[in-house]
Amino acid sequence: MSASDPFDRLSAGEIPIIVVEADGEIHTHPPKNAVILSGSFNPLHVGHERLLAAAYRITGREPVYELSITNVDKPPIPKEVIVNRLAQFKGRATLVLTRAPTFVQKSELLPGSGFAIGYDTAIRLFPERYYPPYDPAKDPTHAGSAVALAMNTLRRNRCSFIVAGRVDADGRFRTIADIEVPSHYRDLLVQIPEADFRADISSTDLRSKGFGMSS
Repeated sequence: MSASDPFDRLSAGEIPIIVVEADGEIHTHPPKNAVILSGSFNPLHVGHERLLAAAYRITGREPVYELSITNVDKPPIPKEVIVNRLAQFKGRATLVLTRAPTFVQKSELLPGSGFAIGYDTAIRLFPERYYPPYDPAKDPTHAGSAVALAMNTLRRNRCSFIVAGRVDADGRFRTIADIEVPSHYRDLLVQIPEADFRADISSTDLRSKGFGMSS
């Protein structure tokens, strides 16, 4: 492992973040006041681009993609895979690489960010079952639950969510109005209007059809 290679250093946990600009410049300075779309980008596709563009139009913040090389329930992404996925962004957009698989961890590395997410992710933000068991002994803030601890951390780090709706099996366009959001956390979610973004397609769908990123 090369001590000077930033990708090796990130994998080893020696640095918390790598930023690769569209022109190929690499540095470790987190973007400020950005709107960030996180994903595995396997592949990067037009749905990603349109979602981030819609979030940018709403917030006016710098649009940035983020890829965590570690995952909650999967092995770390190998370096050669990271390099291949990174190539998709060359000349197109800024990509941030982290070791932060959760939004709480991302908020610590990227304070002040708005995270662009879809409805399917938004519905998992507040049910306690999507979080590790709450341990009061490890919570000096006495939030009272894993959800409260996570949301309070996001608020402290000045982060929020920019949410795209989704059509359900009955053809209804679902939004944050259809999610049970505790009243004191509603300010953390901003809805992208249906007229501004609607792309009901996933990376899995595209891979199954043999498509890559948009041209």
